[in-house]
Amino acid sequence: MVVTIRFLVVSDIHGNVRSLKAIIERELNNIDALLVAGDLSSYGGEYVDVLKILNTIVLKNKKVIVVIGNMDSPNLINIINNSYPSITCLHGTITKLGDLTIAGLSGGLYSPFNTPFELSENDFERLIASIVEEISNVRNKYLVLLSHTPPYGTRVDLTFTGLHVGSKSIRKFIEKFKPLTVISGHIHEARGVDKLGDTLIVNPGPLFRGYYAILNIEDKKVKVNLKKL
Repeated sequence: MVVTIRFLVVSDIHGNVRSLKAIIERELNNIDALLVAGDLSSYGGEYVDVLKILNTIVLKNKKVIVVIGNMDSPNLINIINNSYPSITCLHGTITKLGDLTIAGLSGGLYSPFNTPFELSENDFERLIASIVEEISNVRNKYLVLLSHTPPYGTRVDLTFTGLHVGSKSIRKFIEKFKPLTVISGHIHEARGVDKLGDTLIVNPGPLFRGYYAILNIEDKKVKVNLKKL
């Protein structure tokens, strides 16, 4: 079985519906699904119009898979699941898209900024344990990780001050289970691509500044094109 799928990948929307609409209008006809790596809002607000736009994509028979970020209220998970059930929201859970298995981690690590949805490394370890339990029952070898928080010690978790602020638990998961690709966001200045072993790590950059990516998976070959409005 050869898997071929084309994703539109965005992160850090922060309520910027104008850029979100523009990117969707540009790319919708050329993609199979949309991946959103968190921060739909800023400090828990400005998410309603974002969800309405994402729901229009579902209505056009495109899969929409999201995790929420540290700037989103944790309650947004329940809001999406209850009010927008066609949008798949992941938090320590998985979903299937054809032969792909997509695992998701919402929230961010504890920080000095006291944002709405922050977790400890122990919290991420428990969420990852739930994912591991689920993927142990999945036969296919095509695994994608969608996580607002990037893995530690890579180009995509490096702040402008020179500090790596990603999750060590997420890095351990990647090193052990070797997903095809990992999509993360959170660190606005760390837009780019890196690798951990054979796993391609992608931060598409903040959508509110017009950044996004197109990700192609063909069998076990992953290609990414970083783009801007």
